[in-house]
Amino acid sequence: MKDDTVKLGLKPAGPATERPISIAIVAMGGQGGGVLTGWIVALAEAHGWVAQSTSVPGVAQRTGATIYYVEMMRPGAGGQKPVLAQMPTPGDVDVVIASEFMEATARSCAGS
Repeated sequence: MKDDTVKLGLKPAGPATERPISIAIVAMGGQGGGVLTGWIVALAEAHGWVAQSTSVPGVAQRTGATIYYVEMMRPGAGGQKPVLAQMPTPGDVDVVIASEFMEATARSCAGS
């Protein structure tokens, strides 16, 4: 099997908890994306993590897809709270959750 993966000689900056875990949820209106986002944030906060969510509603003919974005991480040393992003950056999302492959593909191809 051919492996075209680009491999850079970069060493990890530290443990995985030194950067937020980011989750993008792509859902059509009424599919429960907001409820799922709320559950993820509540679960993270219940375990002592700092969590934040944002959403951007779609504007297509039938409301389009809403992108919900969650970032969460453990507080830093000395209880410092991290600064979390408002929107995902391309290539920097750990998990994408979508009920339809086409919706996830259309949003990722549009650079959202």
